[in-house]
Amino acid sequence: MTKNKKLIIYELNEVPKKVFNFYSDTHLNSSFNKLRNHAVCFETKTEDFGHLSPWITWPSLHRGINNTKHEISNLGQNLEKVNIDYPAIWEILSLASIKVGLFGCLHSYPMPKNISDYSFYVPDTFAAGPECFPSKFSDFQKFNLEMVGVNSRNVSSQINLRSAIKFLKACPKLGLTLNTFGKISNQIVSEFFNKDRLVRRRTSQVQLAFDFFFKELNFSKPDISFFFTNHVASSMHRYWPSIFPLDYDDLKFDPQWRQRWEDEIPFTIKETNEQLQKLMQLVDKNKGYKLIILSSMGQAAVQDSEKIENQILITNLNKLMDYIGINKENWTPHLGMQPLQVVTIKIDEELKKLNKIDNIKINGNQISLEKIGEREYLFSLDVKNQKNIKIMDGNTEVVPSNIGIDIVHLQDAAGSNAYHIPEGICIIYDGLNDKNIDGKWRKISTLDIAPSILNYFGLSKPAYMQQGFSI
Repeated sequence: MTKNKKLIIYELNEVPKKVFNFYSDTHLNSSFNKLRNHAVCFETKTEDFGHLSPWITWPSLHRGINNTKHEISNLGQNLEKVNIDYPAIWEILSLASIKVGLFGCLHSYPMPKNISDYSFYVPDTFAAGPECFPSKFSDFQKFNLEMVGVNSRNVSSQINLRSAIKFLKACPKLGLTLNTFGKISNQIVSEFFNKDRLVRRRTSQVQLAFDFFFKELNFSKPDISFFFTNHVASSMHRYWPSIFPLDYDDLKFDPQWRQRWEDEIPFTIKETNEQLQKLMQLVDKNKGYKLIILSSMGQAAVQDSEKIENQILITNLNKLMDYIGINKENWTPHLGMQPLQVVTIKIDEELKKLNKIDNIKINGNQISLEKIGEREYLFSLDVKNQKNIKIMDGNTEVVPSNIGIDIVHLQDAAGSNAYHIPEGICIIYDGLNDKNIDGKWRKISTLDIAPSILNYFGLSKPAYMQQGFSI
């Protein structure tokens, strides 16, 4: 066991320095502002190439190597080879007898073979199965995966009652607090009076997850723990114009829309602020912990953004696959984020049937098909603001419901109004000791983080990693 302080890694997906400072400036008594005054702050930069997405930049951060080497580009990829060549930081630590606790980190499924060496392990919300360690978390994970499946573009009020009841029975033992129970109860009630509040269910899942993580953190006391959350990133994508209207050269969002959604980003950050407050109190009182807040990249305004009333999307992948002639038993779907869909084709003879996709046009647009692994394929369709839908297979018109493609009306008329930029944050909090704190934001690469953690625990880093810095 390490003699160093234990590390708590809070993975705050896609939050940039601008948003961190925005909340700090407007909430002077917040945990954010306390961090700004009493922590070492870095602005990070990812060294990945091409299109940036969290399922690319987080593996780079976790593995200390960029995407030209690890070649992870999407959810649902087979990670068997890359986990051998460039293992994630938690795998290296665990094999070196460092106790690890993990909750929700991207690309953390399937579970490691040495799972009993971990303190706890709850894979990400796009996992192909609900397995967790210890198994008491599996009912939560099953419920979580089901919610992700029905909330991929709009937030749905649909709930699998059987899974929900089974999960709710386990909640008290998992660590559900009265505070969170109250928040979720208020959330459900608020939806009856204001249907816009339905979008906040994305944060409800994080509230539950953090309760469970925090209880397990205090119970098992791992040497290093990881907690991932996407709820702020999700709101920034959609509602950036409501709080940063001056970021747009030609603002196409009317005052009514901005006023309607202006509370959503602050709402998600407020939840993060409360979670960080609990972690910082643990650091302050225990003296045996350090807290690190990370994002693998950030977001910024997308110029020429406009309201998106609807999108044409693949809404029923089963029907699409059936239409092109691939039998259900010969392919496997993976959880993903609309407009992306990932499948694994099990039988080589079925691969040629994917060519039928090339003949299909939706309002003149083709479905994008990309091979991302040995048998993994990515479908993408993203056609916006259409009054009707016309699908042609060559010269034959196809009824949309027969092929699983339809117009989806967006509840908030929000698309990607902010999108990914290379710059993120790394904030290291070691209590209220403010020596060496000068208020400056230093600059580091996200590839410095994994080797720095290995250095911290006195472990040799692989030759492909950078030198890192002192944590």
